Amino acid sequence: MDVNTHKNSQRAFLVSEGDGDPLLSEQVEAGLRGDFKRGKEISQILEKKYPQNNRAAFNRAWYKMRDGDLLEGLKLLDHGRWLSVFGDQPLPTSKPIYQKGNPLKGKSVLVCSEGGLGDEIINARFVQDFAKQGAKVVLTCDPSLTSVFSRIEGVSAVIGHRRSPEVYHDYWVPAMSAARVLEYTNRKLTGEPYLKVHPDYEEKWRKAFKKLKGPKIGVRFYGNPKFEHEQFRKFPKSLLWKAVEGFEAVNLQKEETDLDLSSWEDTLGVISQLDLVITSCTSVAHASAALGKATWVVTPILPYYIWALPGETSPWYQSVKLYRQTKFGFWEDVFEKIKLDLKSYF
Repeated sequence: MDVNTHKNSQRAFLVSEGDGDPLLSEQVEAGLRGDFKRGKEISQILEKKYPQNNRAAFNRAWYKMRDGDLLEGLKLLDHGRWLSVFGDQPLPTSKPIYQKGNPLKGKSVLVCSEGGLGDEIINARFVQDFAKQGAKVVLTCDPSLTSVFSRIEGVSAVIGHRRSPEVYHDYWVPAMSAARVLEYTNRKLTGEPYLKVHPDYEEKWRKAFKKLKGPKIGVRFYGNPKFEHEQFRKFPKSLLWKAVEGFEAVNLQKEETDLDLSSWEDTLGVISQLDLVITSCTSVAHASAALGKATWVVTPILPYYIWALPGETSPWYQSVKLYRQTKFGFWEDVFEKIKLDLKSYF
């Protein structure tokens, strides 16, 4: 697959279109080739050329995170807010955004989830930090996640996005900025599980799977097909099916499975009964990892920001192992490694 066929059409995680400077497009192409040295060089050039440019700063965030400077990367990531990267509009409120050092004991904090479902799951963990400082924490999220998030330790209430203007609060936090305002570093991230399965759904799926013999592996091939960058994350389904031959494979692809995965409660219930989940970078990957389930995530050559740090592991989740694409458009070697690793894993 020719990298140049994608010039100016997609941005993976980095954003390039619409800013005029050809270096921005070249930076994305370098990333898709795996030439991160050149991508970083361009970041440094753009920093000097456009010190106040949101797009250049946002793109630079990924390279800071790849170099291990998570906090600086998070600060730069926030520039994406002014590029509408995170989707939602700012909350109509006169209350201040929480800043590190503001006293929280006896205060109310409204944490507003942003981005896709995966982003909401990634950042839901941070409500615990505000609660530990004595705050009453209300979390807004996609309605499909409210019951799941209500079991996160420290959260006082969970509501749908549309109700957020109704909630009293002393401070509010846009969730994509939560790690920044809490001054997270890679070392501070514990990667500990923070989601819990509802006992009723755990029992429901325990009974459903009790006749399955041997290790059970959940598989998911792609995320939201409407997501404009999905083609970067998506791999041929046949490669994963071939890799898990000989095991009890449980299809977690909601659009294609016979299982009732219409709710997140059911999805988590199913995951709780599996021995391993193998998936592309999807909301299911984050849900599985947030449960503490062993999760193998297949990432594109230019991965999402939480996977930017090189290596097979991630400080964001203790139970994740990363399988990284090494050449744009090619996945065969990734799944050969998965197939080989499965033989020694079980």
